Amino acid sequence: MSRGDSQILAMMPDIGQQLGQSILGSSIGERISMRYGISAAGIIVEDDEVLMAHHVGPDYDFWTLPGGRLEGNESVFDCAKRELAEETSLAVELDRIVYIQEFAEPDYHFCKFFILCNGYVGEPTIANKPDGEDHLVGVSFLSKPEIQALEVYPQVLYDQFWNDVADDFPQTRYLGLQHIKP
Repeated sequence: MSRGDSQILAMMPDIGQQLGQSILGSSIGERISMRYGISAAGIIVEDDEVLMAHHVGPDYDFWTLPGGRLEGNESVFDCAKRELAEETSLAVELDRIVYIQEFAEPDYHFCKFFILCNGYVGEPTIANKPDGEDHLVGVSFLSKPEIQALEVYPQVLYDQFWNDVADDFPQTRYLGLQHIKP
């Protein structure tokens, strides 16, 4: 976005896509309606198992690493700590970012950071999950064979993840851009 585009958008923050298109052209109008986000998830590995969160809704049933969206001015590390506390009731010690993945929907693009934990206190439970998180139905440590029988995200958990665990996550891996259908 050019400096001029930024100044125009700053003067009209509540104008929608249609007006943006008529004034500035379709490309900037599309950018007005596009939302962006950052999220973080924690990776806790113990005894050849990884802690996973189970999400169930009317049209889905999958497992994923506990995590969620960044709030306010928190860092991705603070976000991962908060999300792990909310979803699993665990207090964690974080190590480093081991995976980065992008996700795109028609009007939303976000980047997720997966952060390795090197310690935790407590027992995993969803007893303290936030209001409105009815889709979160459980947390559990799962082994590679258990994961391979389930729908899990990110898909690196099916195979490469276990090699990375064995090699102590030798590098940060970019997991690519995943397009999510509405």
